[in-house]
Amino acid sequence: MPTPISMGQLFADSCKKNKKHTALISPSSDGLQIISFAQLQQEVLAWANYLNDQGIKPGDRVAAIASKSINHYHFFYSCWHLGAIPVPICESLGDPEMSFVIKDSEPSLILTDNHCMKKVKQNCGAVKVVDWNDLPLQLQENEEAPAIAKIAVDDIATLIYTSGSTGMPKGVMLTHRNLSINVWGALEVFHMGNKDRIMSLLPYWHSYALVCEVGCSIKAGCVCVIPKDIRDFKRNIKNYAPTVVIVVPRIVEGLKLAIDKRISESTPRIKKLINTAIYNASRIYTAGPRLDGGILRMITHHCFYDPLVFRKFRKAFGGKIRCIVSGGAPLDLELQIFFKYIGLPVYQGYGLTETSPVVSSNYFDRHRLGSCGPVMPWLLPKYGGDYTFKDENGNMGKDVRGQLLIKGQCVMKGYWRHTDASAKTMEDGWLNTGDVCYCDKDGYLFLQGRKGNMIVLIGGEKLHPESIEDAVKNSKLISEAMVIGEKCKNVYICANVTEEIRKKHNPQKLHDLIKADMLKYTKDLAAYQKPKEVLILPDFTIDDGTLTAIMKIRRYKIKQIYKKEIEDFLIQNGEEVATKRKLGIASSKVVESLEAGSVILGNGNALK
Repeated sequence: MPTPISMGQLFADSCKKNKKHTALISPSSDGLQIISFAQLQQEVLAWANYLNDQGIKPGDRVAAIASKSINHYHFFYSCWHLGAIPVPICESLGDPEMSFVIKDSEPSLILTDNHCMKKVKQNCGAVKVVDWNDLPLQLQENEEAPAIAKIAVDDIATLIYTSGSTGMPKGVMLTHRNLSINVWGALEVFHMGNKDRIMSLLPYWHSYALVCEVGCSIKAGCVCVIPKDIRDFKRNIKNYAPTVVIVVPRIVEGLKLAIDKRISESTPRIKKLINTAIYNASRIYTAGPRLDGGILRMITHHCFYDPLVFRKFRKAFGGKIRCIVSGGAPLDLELQIFFKYIGLPVYQGYGLTETSPVVSSNYFDRHRLGSCGPVMPWLLPKYGGDYTFKDENGNMGKDVRGQLLIKGQCVMKGYWRHTDASAKTMEDGWLNTGDVCYCDKDGYLFLQGRKGNMIVLIGGEKLHPESIEDAVKNSKLISEAMVIGEKCKNVYICANVTEEIRKKHNPQKLHDLIKADMLKYTKDLAAYQKPKEVLILPDFTIDDGTLTAIMKIRRYKIKQIYKKEIEDFLIQNGEEVATKRKLGIASSKVVESLEAGSVILGNGNALK
C-alpha cells in the first residue's frame, strides 16, 4: 500500500508524469473538447489563483451546484491545491434541502452555472455566488499560482451530503487519506492505466463517481470522457470507445433495452440466429465443472457465434469495453448473466459514502454472480483494515449473517457538526454500515437487506421515507401514508383516506383528489423524492398489525398483507417487481445454481 497523500499532491504528481497524455474529453459547441494533463493542470492553477484571490484558505468550504461538466475537475483539484474543502451539492435538490446544506456547510463561496443560478441565489443566503464559466482558465502574464497547501492527510478533503435519519442530509467528512487509499484500492483490483478510457456518467456529488472517476482517472493517468448527457452517451458511445464504464443499475437496464431494440428491428432470420447464440452461451456458462455444454458448444461459441453475433454488439459499444462496474443499488442478476453471455462483463460492487465509498467489488480475476465481490484491499488486516458481522443477538464474526461492521483507512472522519450521529454510527472502533450481509466460504460478500427504512432507487438515489410521508400527511384527506419504491425508478405512496372523504367520492374522483394533494405537498422535495403515483389501501389498524400500539405503521406487515395490490400497482406504473425478470435469455439453470451457492463466473469459466 502506498503512503497516503493529499489529493492536491496526487494531482500534481500525476500531471507531471502524464503531461502529454489526454486527461479529459467532452463535447463542445464546435466538436470535441480534448484537454491534456498539462493543460488541465494550468487551468486548475488558474482557478486556484482565483480562489486564493477570493480569500479562500485551507479548511474553507467551497460549494459547487451545477450541471456535470469538465469544470468539476477544475473545482475539486483547485480546492485541493489550496487545502480548501470542496462541497459538491446536488443541483436538483428541493429548496428546503438545498438551503439546509448550504447553511450547514457554511461555504465561503458557491460556484454554479447559468442553468442553476436562479435556484442557487434563492437558497444561498448571504454567500457569494459566482458563475464558474466566468472563471479564468489561464494565469495572466507574470501571474504565479499559489503553492500546494501543506496539509495533513487526515484533514478533511470533502463533504459529501447523504440522507440522515431525520430526513435532512448529513455531511460525511472524507479525508485525503480516505480518498487516496480508496483510489489506490480501486486501481489495484481493476488494473487501470494510461491506456484506459473511463466513461463518466454519474453526478460528482455522488462519492462513487467522485472517487472512481475524478480520483481514479487522474491517478491512473487515463482519459475521462464526460458526455453531454445520457442521450449523448447512448448515441456516441461507439465514437467515445470507453474501456471502463462506471454505472448505476438504471444505465445497465438502458443498455439492455438498446440491445433488445436492435434485436426487435432485425429480420426473423437474424433474430433466430441471435437467440440460438444466446442459448448456446447459456449452456456453456451454466455447465459447471461437468462441461455439459460440450467442447463442441465452446468451439462453436468462440469461432462462430461470438464473432458473428456478440462481437457486433460489443462493436456498437465502441469495441473496447473491458468492464462495466455497477454500484449505488443492487444490480439485477439477469442483467449480469446476459452481459456475461455477450462478452461485456458487468461487475457489481458495494460501498457507502461513509467508507469513501468502495467496500467490495467483483472484478476480472474474482467474480461471483449475485455477490458484491470480495472486499477491497484496504479492508485486509495487512493494510490496517478489517470487517465482521453482528447478528441480532450481538454475536460477531466473519461466519455470521448480520450487520456489516468495518474498520480501516477509508472509514470517514465523521459527520460534519453531528458528533452524536458519528458516535452512534461507530461501535467500539467499527463503522456499523446498517446493511445486513454475509460472506460465503470463498470471501464473496452478499448483501441481504438494509437495517433501517432507507429506500434505494434503481438509479442509486437514497432517501428516507419519513420526511416524504410527513409531507404527504399535511393533506386533510390522508390519514396515513407509507412510501414504497425500493429498486424502483420512482417512489410511490400507499395512502389511507379519511372515512368522510371516502364516502363523498367515487374511486376515480377520490384518486384524483388524493394525487393532487400528494403532488401539492411534495412539490418542494428533490425530483427523485417526489412520489409519482398513489395507491389507496384500506385503513391500517392495530387489529391487523399494520399499526403498532402507539399508532406507527408497520412497513413489513403492510407489504405482507397487501403484497398483491402493491405489486400489481407497481407493474401498472412500469416497474419491475419480479425477482427473475424475463430478459429473453436462457438462464434458469444459472439462477438455480446460484441459489444453491454453486456458480462462479470468472475469466469465462464456470466453476464449482
